[in-house]
Amino acid sequence: MFQSDKKQNSLGTILAPEIDITGDINVSGNIIVYGKVSGNIISSGTVNTAKGSIINGNIKAEATFISGEVNGDLDIEKKVVLGPSCKLNGNLQAAIITIEEGASFDGMCNMLKPKELQVEKINISNKS
Repeated sequence: MFQSDKKQNSLGTILAPEIDITGDINVSGNIIVYGKVSGNIISSGTVNTAKGSIINGNIKAEATFISGEVNGDLDIEKKVVLGPSCKLNGNLQAAIITIEEGASFDGMCNMLKPKELQVEKINISNKS
């Protein structure tokens, strides 16, 4: 009946529009930013930025959906979505990248191989 081993989806942390944070944010889950952050955001989950939000710093996360302004680099493990109101001024690194019509992106882009597709090289040396 109940499956206790399934990971429950949580809403996570919400930073309201009137919030203005100076300093880095380290969150072990999801975060939604409506306000302004002057610092880096590191998350083990998803980072969402709403239209009108401003991030002056880098974002490192599992996934991200950008609808606001980001002045910094994105280092994302899985998927990035740059929404129609997005303004990204920085480099982007992710396994899956979606840039929607209307998004503004000024920087370099690097697509990573998803972890499940990466193959390690094995060194075999013959000793006789």
